[in-house]
Amino acid sequence: MEPSATPRILAFAFGCHPGEGSEGGAGWAWTRLLAGIGPTTALIRPTSGVRDAIAAALADLPDDARPTIHYVDVPRWMRPLAGRGFTSRIEYLAWQWTALREARALVEEGDFDLTWHLSWANAWVGSSAALLDLPFVYGPVGAGVGPPWRLVPGVGVVGGLAELARAASRWAGRWLNPLARRSWQAADLILVQNEETRDWFPEGVRERAVLMPNAVFVDAPAPREPRPVGSPPTILFVGRHVAWKGLNLAIEALGLLPGWRLIACGTGDQADRLRDLARTRGVAGRVEFRGWTERDEVLRLMREKADVLVFPSLHDEGGWAVAEAVAMHLPVVCLDRGGPVALGGIPVRATTPRATVARLAAAIPAAAGHPPPAPPWSFDLDTRRVEVRALLEARGLVAPAEDADRPAPAQRA
Repeated sequence: MEPSATPRILAFAFGCHPGEGSEGGAGWAWTRLLAGIGPTTALIRPTSGVRDAIAAALADLPDDARPTIHYVDVPRWMRPLAGRGFTSRIEYLAWQWTALREARALVEEGDFDLTWHLSWANAWVGSSAALLDLPFVYGPVGAGVGPPWRLVPGVGVVGGLAELARAASRWAGRWLNPLARRSWQAADLILVQNEETRDWFPEGVRERAVLMPNAVFVDAPAPREPRPVGSPPTILFVGRHVAWKGLNLAIEALGLLPGWRLIACGTGDQADRLRDLARTRGVAGRVEFRGWTERDEVLRLMREKADVLVFPSLHDEGGWAVAEAVAMHLPVVCLDRGGPVALGGIPVRATTPRATVARLAAAIPAAAGHPPPAPPWSFDLDTRRVEVRALLEARGLVAPAEDADRPAPAQRA
C-alpha cells in the first residue's frame, strides 16, 4: 500500500489530559500533533475530569486540526480498584486489551494508514497497537534509565526495595514480556526519550530508534522574569516526594549553600522522611514544603521566584518540569542520566553520595550565575509536528506534502 500524504492515524493514548504535565499533557499534545499530520482517532481512558477537559479543548480547534476521540475504559471488574497506585499497571494492561478490541472494530469500519502508541511511554510494558495489521510507530517511549546504585542506600529501605523491584521489572520486560518484544519487532519507527532507552533495546532494534522526547507544549510557558535585586537565591524542586526523585540530595546540597533557600513542590510517601532530613541537616528554616501544587502556580514559581530548578532524579525518562524550565530559560541542574540531560539539563556526575551532593552544591550557584544553555529542542507544537512529519517522510510512512518545504528529519539517536 502506497503511503498517503494525509495519513489516517489510530492512536493509543491511555494517559491524555489537556492542561496537565507529564503523561497526561504529553498524550494530549501528541494527539494534537498527529491530528495536524492527518485525520487522527485517539483511544483514551476517561479518568476523572478528562471528558470535560478534552471537550473544552476540542471546542477551540478548527475542524481540520480536531482529533476524533473514542473513550475506552478498563473492564468493569477493574473499575472498583481504579485509581489505587498498586493497581495502576494492572489497569494499564487490562485497558490495552479493551483498546485493542475497540481498535479492531474501528479498523473494520474504516481505513487507517498508521497506528501509533503514545502513552503510557514505557517500552518494557508494550502496546497492543502492535497487534494490528498496520504500519506502527512506537513512542516516544522510555525504559532504559537505571539508577546510580551507589546513591540508592540514601533513599531508605523502602525506596531501595522499590528500586530492586523496578530493576527486576525492567529485566523481565526486556527478556520475558512477549507484548513488549512484539511491539519492538512490529514497529516501523521507535521514538525514544533518551539515549539510555535507545541503548536498552536489543541491537537489531536500535537502528529504528530515533531520539525525540515527548515534551511538547500546546501552550508555551510565559518567559521568565528578571529576579529582583537582593532577593534570596532560590532553588526550586518540582516532583513527587518519592525516593527515586532525589529530593534528599537537594536537601543535602542546601546544607552546603548558606544563604540559599529551597522551595519543594509535591507530595508523596517520603514527605515526612524528607522533612526530618531537613531538620537533621539544620536547613528546615530554609526549606519551604509547598505540598501538591497546581501547574499554573509551578510555572509562576519558575518564572518569578526560582534561580535554578534542581532535578536530581535517580532515573527519569523525560521530565516535564525540566522541559518547562528549559523553555523559559531557567537553568536546570540534574544528574548525568536519562531524559533531563536530553532536554537540556546541566548534568552532574553521579558517584558516591558525598561527592554527588558536593557536585550539586557547586553546580547550582554556577548555573544561576550564567545564562542557561540554548534548549536542544523546540518544544513548540507546530515546530515539532514539522520535525515528526519530516521523519515519517524519510522513513516512507507518509508521502511528501506537495505544498510545504520540509527540513531534514530529526536524526538525533
